[in-house]
Amino acid sequence: MKKIAITTVLLIFNITAFGQQSYAVIGGATSKVIPDGGGIVDFSETTTKGIVLPQLLNTGNVITPGTLFYDTVLKKVMYRDNTQIRDLSINTGTYTPVANYNTLITASDKVSVIGTQTSNAVGVLILESNDKALILPKMASPHLKIVAPEAGTICYDTDKNLFCVFNGSEWTFWGE
Repeated sequence: MKKIAITTVLLIFNITAFGQQSYAVIGGATSKVIPDGGGIVDFSETTTKGIVLPQLLNTGNVITPGTLFYDTVLKKVMYRDNTQIRDLSINTGTYTPVANYNTLITASDKVSVIGTQTSNAVGVLILESNDKALILPKMASPHLKIVAPEAGTICYDTDKNLFCVFNGSEWTFWGE
């Protein structure tokens, strides 16, 4: 987890400090140099890791539509739309604090913005663009490939063409 955080910070520094990129491709050896389609952030096509969402203790300040997070009290992956916070996990999971985390983040913590110089959104990592989107890590059967996922892990299953969330106990699959 520490290695992922350091890599992310360096990537964010590269994007924000030099301003030469408006997108990023993350992860391992890859021939991919730009994101698929309309992406602002994409991941190596050979990844076996998902995105670990912010693990929030207090969700009262989650007001920005489009926010995804793991609620450590409810033990569920949640999504904030225009009017309310919605449950993406269905069932309650389990939560064990990640090693080396001194404290949980709060909804008001802000680390970095990618895609624009400034943002009024509240979040740990803010991707903001008028014409690009986050592309989730893609892999076949993530429930079999991601070994010991953290609560709040998200990715895209290319076999089933579904959005996947891990609540700390089980995977939930969303799609058509």
